[in-house]
Amino acid sequence: MLADDLVNDMYLKLYDCKKEINDFYVIRTIKNLFLDSIKSKKTTSIDNCFNLTENNNTFEPNDYELSIIRNCGKLSYLQNGLLKESYDLSVRQISEKYQHINYGLIHRELGKARKTILGNDIDLYKNKRLKNGKKKK
Repeated sequence: MLADDLVNDMYLKLYDCKKEINDFYVIRTIKNLFLDSIKSKKTTSIDNCFNLTENNNTFEPNDYELSIIRNCGKLSYLQNGLLKESYDLSVRQISEKYQHINYGLIHRELGKARKTILGNDIDLYKNKRLKNGKKKK
C-alpha cells in the first residue's frame, strides 16, 4: 500500500512540473517522498518496509568478472576517480564540478579507463545506445 501511495504522490507532484522529466528525476522524487513518509511517521522504521533475509551466499565471480576486477587495479588514481564520478554525472557535469580539470582530459581518461577495464569488449559498451539492434539517429 505504501508503494502505491508513493507512486500516486509522485504522479501528482510531477504533473505540474515545468522541467523535462527523465528517469533520474522520477527516481529522485520517489526516493524523497519515501524518506519524507518515513520521517513523518515516528513509529515506522525503515526496517519495517523491507523483507530482509539473511544472505549467506558469497559472491563467486566467473572468469570474465575476475578479469574485469583485475583490470580495475590497473587504473590510475585519476581514472579511478573519474570513473566513479561518471556513474552519476556526465563528462560536462564532471568538468563543471572540477573546474581545474579540462573537459578533454576527462573525456580522454574515461575512454582509457573503459578500454583498460573492458579490453576488446569496449564495443559492447559503446553500443549501449542500440535499441532493437538498430542505432538511434
